[in-house]
This record gives sequence, structure tokens and C-alpha cells, in this order.
Amino acid sequence: MSEQAPPPGVVCNAEEYARSLTDPAIHCLTRGQSIGLTVTAESGLVSLVAVLGVFILIVRNAIRHVRLTGAYPRLRTPTDVLILSLFFADLVQAIGAVMDVHWVHAGKVQAGSYCSAQGVVQQLGETSVAITTLLITIFTFAGVWWRAGLSATRLATFLVALVWLFVALLAGIGNAVHKDDLYESPTPYWCWIGQTFLGLRLGGEYVWFWLTLLVSSLAYLTLFLWARGHISPSDTAWWRFAVHRRLNPHPSFTSNSNSKSAPDDTDTTLPARKAAYAMIAYPASYCLLVLPLSIVRWIGFTRPDPHHGMPSAATFAVISLYGLSGAMNVALLLYTRPNSPLFGKDECVTMQGGGGLGRAPELSPAEDGERGSVDYSEFRARARAASGGSGSASRDDTWRSGDTSRLELGRLPSGGDGWDLPPKVVVQRPQEDNESIRTVEV
Repeated sequence: MSEQAPPPGVVCNAEEYARSLTDPAIHCLTRGQSIGLTVTAESGLVSLVAVLGVFILIVRNAIRHVRLTGAYPRLRTPTDVLILSLFFADLVQAIGAVMDVHWVHAGKVQAGSYCSAQGVVQQLGETSVAITTLLITIFTFAGVWWRAGLSATRLATFLVALVWLFVALLAGIGNAVHKDDLYESPTPYWCWIGQTFLGLRLGGEYVWFWLTLLVSSLAYLTLFLWARGHISPSDTAWWRFAVHRRLNPHPSFTSNSNSKSAPDDTDTTLPARKAAYAMIAYPASYCLLVLPLSIVRWIGFTRPDPHHGMPSAATFAVISLYGLSGAMNVALLLYTRPNSPLFGKDECVTMQGGGGLGRAPELSPAEDGERGSVDYSEFRARARAASGGSGSASRDDTWRSGDTSRLELGRLPSGGDGWDLPPKVVVQRPQEDNESIRTVEV
């Protein structure tokens, strides 16, 4: 009996094609599937290049920070920790997508060492992206709604480490226990957890997909209504809130200078809450990308047959869209640019007094249009307070030594170096026409 010949466009030989009809360890790609897989690999490549660009930016900013301050940059806020973890996860996920190029070149997806490697990379990347996005949603909502967790950097670091440990154990234990059971096998266009391990598929990835989708949608809707003035949190119970007709938008997000923020919205917490509110864009974009994928994957659960199930074009379309999640996160980073030594735009040094990065504090002795109302002693005291209250001895010594590499931006040395302004001098001169005294300030 002769073997069935493969259809046109399939590069598998007759034996491999016959095996692919019954053996889940091999899948022969058609011409259309090879084209679709190429598109998914290209979308992953776009995200890979974009994320690598972010890490180049991080390294550059870290080097500049060390040169300007002599100290290594630190992750100062939960935002820094979560965003850094998200981009690491995006990098791993993009690598898993780019690995599809091998299958396009071979014309088939087949179980083996390369297949197992891609499956592990896919698990590490996709699950880590989902859980990290969920953490971003939770921290964002807590920071904006309850004004909590804005400085919980250690908690964020612990949770991120826990996420990566969980994902690593999930992938490692699964492959160790089921290494002879096609745990990582064609699914069918790339390698991932095999079809016989539905429970591990759900618990290892899809549950996190759908949980992140649900929590992010609820959080985004709640914060949107809050910012528009349709909903207000309770001051007595953390779980209570009131829905009402639209009031004035929350004063934290209005440009009206006459509006006042809540009593506990200090100058320190208000910028942090605004930054947290901007962070909701990350889970919002994730929802837009993962929702079509979830629909197609769920339909694929009910139709596991690769030859009579979900059309491959639909699968490749949603996977290509989801593969751009890394590039989308990079675009959001470029738009929001958190105030951080690692992710900042061009600024590497933060003024100790909380002023702008890389610029001198505003220290004009004239305020509110009144000139000459502040004497020099008050002006100098205000200048010292705006610069962080630190003494000037260390800066003066640095200037005298000739080493200007570690001078702080926006500050000049003071005391004995010719930079101090002369104090106000009062001179009394007699008038020529009479004996009256005229006071002149120099």
C-alpha cells in the first residue's frame, strides 16, 4: 500500500506527512501556515528589538547616573520594580516568538530538544507577562484609590521574585515529571504544553490571562469613573464607595489652579498618584491584546483537532497581535517616562530638594511680582533649603580640587570662591542742597 502524498506546499516527505495525521509529535506546515508563522515571528522580532532598545536606554542611564553621582541607581518605587520585571518578561516572550523561524525553515513542527526549549521559553515569558501586568493593576489601583503602596518597593520586589520563582518551578517541574509524555509538543504551529495536559495549560497560563483581563477591566473602569467624578471612595471603609451624578473631576487631575486637592494629597503623594494613574495604561493595552487571543484559544479547547478546528488564519492573526505587546509596552514607556534614574528621558540626577532633574532650583529672591522684598540672608536660607538643606563644604572642596565630574547639576559652590553675592549695603549720603540724609541701597 503506497503512502499518501503530501499536498502541494508541504515540504514534509510522504512518511512524515502520514505520521502527522495521527502522531501529535509532528505537524507538517502548509504554505499558508508557513506564511502565518512568519508573520508571528516578525511581530515577535519587532517587540524584541523594541525591548532591547529599552535595556540599552537603561544601561545608558545607569552609566550616566554613576558618572554624575558616584552611586549606582536604585529601584526607588514599586513602578520601577514592576516595569523592569515586565520588560524582562516581554524580552523572554519575544524570544519565544522569534524561535518560530526554525519551524518555518524546516517546514514542520516536531517534538525534540528545540521544541522543549521553545515550550519552556513560552511558559516563562507569557505567564510572567500576565502575572506582572496583574501586579501593576493591583498596585496602580491601590495607589490611586486608597493612596496605599506608593512606596512599597520591598513588597513589589518580593512579589516579583515570587512570580519568577513560581513560573520557573512550573516549567521546570512539569518538564521533569512528564519528560517522556510529550509535555512540550506541537500545538500545532509552535511548541508549548501538550494537549493532554489541559489542567496545566489552564493553571499555568490561561487562568492568569483571564484573571488579569478581569481585574484590569474592573480597575480601569473604576478609576475612569473616579477621575470623571461619577464615583467616590469612602473615608471610613476601604471597601465602600458611592456612585452619583457627575461632580467636578477629581482635583488631582484638573488644571484649575483654584481647585484644592484632598487634605491628605500632599506635594509628595500627589505626583505619585498621578504617576500611578498613568500606569493603568499598561494593563489596559494588555487587555486589548489578550482578549482576542483568549477567545480564539477557548474555541480551540473545544476543537482540539488541528485539521478540523479553529482556522489557522485566525490563530496567526491573534498571536501576531499579541506578539506586539512588548512593542506596545515600550511605546507606553516612551509616552509616560516615569521619573526614574533607569527609565527617565534624559535626566539622571535628581535634586535633593525634589526639584526638576538636571536643572537648578528656582531661587529668585523676588516673589509674587514684588522685587527687593527679601534680603540676602533670607534668600540664601531659602536657597539652602531648596537645595536639600545640605552644607556646601563638600561641594566647595570638590570645586577647589579641580574635579568637577561629581559636582551636582544645577548647583554652584559657595563661600570663599567668589560666587557669593555681596550683602546689602546701606549708605547714607548728605544732600547738596540741604543737610538732609538720603539713604541709598547698593
